[in-house]
Order: sequence, then C-alpha cells, then structure tokens
Amino acid sequence: MGNPNVHIAGVAVAGSEDGDLRDAVIAAATRAMLDAGVTYTDVNQSIVSFEDELRIPPRSLDTFGLEGAPVSEVNNGSALFAATQSVRSGQFDCTLILGLDTVSSSQDMPVEETKPGQNTSKSATSAQTLVVGVVLVSELFLTSHSYLKDSSIRICGSALASPVHLRSLGSSDPSRTARTAVSSALRQAQLRPTDIQLLHLPHDLRERNPRALSGFDAATSELSRSLRSEGSTTGLAALVTLVWQFRGWAGDLPLDARNCLLYTSGREGVTSVLVITRSDGRAAVKWEEVEHVRDGRERLGYNPAAKTKKICVEDVEAVRARIEFVPASQKRLQLPAKGGDRAALARL
Repeated sequence: MGNPNVHIAGVAVAGSEDGDLRDAVIAAATRAMLDAGVTYTDVNQSIVSFEDELRIPPRSLDTFGLEGAPVSEVNNGSALFAATQSVRSGQFDCTLILGLDTVSSSQDMPVEETKPGQNTSKSATSAQTLVVGVVLVSELFLTSHSYLKDSSIRICGSALASPVHLRSLGSSDPSRTARTAVSSALRQAQLRPTDIQLLHLPHDLRERNPRALSGFDAATSELSRSLRSEGSTTGLAALVTLVWQFRGWAGDLPLDARNCLLYTSGREGVTSVLVITRSDGRAAVKWEEVEHVRDGRERLGYNPAAKTKKICVEDVEAVRARIEFVPASQKRLQLPAKGGDRAALARL
C-alpha cells in the first residue's frame, strides 16, 4: 500500500525589511492562503518555525481568527517534513506552514510585472530574512476543492536525515547522510534516480558529496544547475520557485520536467530531500498554456513569480476565519485598503 498523497496547494514568500517578522508573517500566510483559495477556517493545523534567535510567534496567527486549531513551534529545518508527515498520517487535511529562509546578495528578487521568463528582478543588496508560507492539503481535501487540481504540486517523497557517524572515519560522513536521505525519499516516491528529470541542489554539492548523486543522469544534473538557489539557506524559498515553475508561472523549464528532487543541507549536518511532481501527473507546463487560466494569480490579483505587491485589508479579510472571534487588536492592522470585493474573489 502506497503512502497517502500530500499536495502543496499554496505558496508565498515575504521579506522582512527591518528585522521585525510580524508583518512578513502576516503577508506570507495571507498570500499562501489566497494562493490555495482557503480561509483560516479551513486550516486545522499550523506550524511555525524557529531558528537560532529568529522565531515566528504562534500568536501572530491570531490575526486570522481564534479557531482552536493547534499551532506548533518546530525547528525550521524540519517544519516541512513534520507537516508532510502529519497530513500523510490522515490526522490533518489542511496545514499552514510558516518557515524561515535567508537569501544572500546574489539572490534575485522579483520587482515588476512582465512576461515570465524575461528579466524581472533586481539583486538584493544584502542578506535578507524571508518568511515562507506553504499550505499542504490531503488527497481528500484536493478532490473536494476541484479548482486546485490544475495548480497543486504533489509531494511524492519527503525525507530528513541526521548525520551518520562512521567508526572507520572517526566522524560523521556527509556523503552517507546525503545518500540515506535521497534513497529514503526516492523509496517513498517509488522512483529510481533515472526517473528524476530535475535536480535542485546546493551549488557546491557536487564537489562536497559527489557520491550523493550516483545513479542520477549527469545531463539532467547539468541542465538543472541554472535553477540552483545559491542564496537560499533552507530550501523553502527554492521550493516556492519550483512550485511556480511547475505551474508555468515563472517561465518555461529548460527540459520536460515531470519529477523534481529538491536537496537541502541544513544546519548541524541535517539533510532534507523532497521529491515533487504535478498533482495531475503532467510535466511542467509552459506559460502559454496557463497565461489566461483562472487560478491563484486571480485570487492574489497578480503573478507572484513576476512581481511583488504588499497585502491590503481586503486580502487579510478574504482569508480570515468566517465565523470565529478575531481580537479587536488584531483587526486593527495598519494596512492600506484596496477597494473591491476581494473576499468574493477569493472564494471562486
């Protein structure tokens, strides 16, 4: 019996300009729920992350309502893995994850809207902390929300491996750790290395752990080098980019990609591996196929892969819990009003 399917229904990323994460947390959560077309009423579990001195306060989510759903604090490197396991177990149908990532000065950030695939970015001038929002849903939730079927991404395999100590070396072996995580994720996905068309890797993995890539098509690995995320430290921001690319929002991929393996080397030697594919079984689509499709871009009001806009009052109201109590102090956010019925649009 295979593992129950887990799907990525919504993704978002928000930058923290002054070191205060609260606004970035609200923005990332709002955009992710808008992308998924859900409200906080649909979310029956939330996971927020911490790493070193950075911490996403669980009470930040009070902005969206007091629903009674659990909010867990998890180490940033294992948040996505923990959320995937909880949805796969059948305990939760819809989980909101808020994680942390950091991009360096070499990482490009979208700033203006244009046709995906064109140069739409400028280089950040310094390291920036990002809050990444991800909405995971179960197979049952996906089938009951048919509007998600064309834009959701399925997590075929998810693995997390701690350092493996070898007595012969007298220390941990990063290559063995990497192979353990990769083989576990591929086994869950019921795929072989030759079934992976796209690898998303740290830029120096090939030099540090060449044996971790044994069995993968070398040509495929080289083609994917243009998609590597040199500035991403946790892989969460890279996951958002990959989801946009599989949807066709961020320009066409350089090959007919159906299965993608995302490899991240976390802190203290922890390795995370994720295998993803489109939920409908198709290869990554091209921009021309989705340019006029009604999807999360319509709920957001723009293409997040090409430009970034600040959230407004209507955005937050569109994803707030529809029934349960929201504290008055949380309602009074210093956000601009856009006008128009964004709440109705979000329910499409």
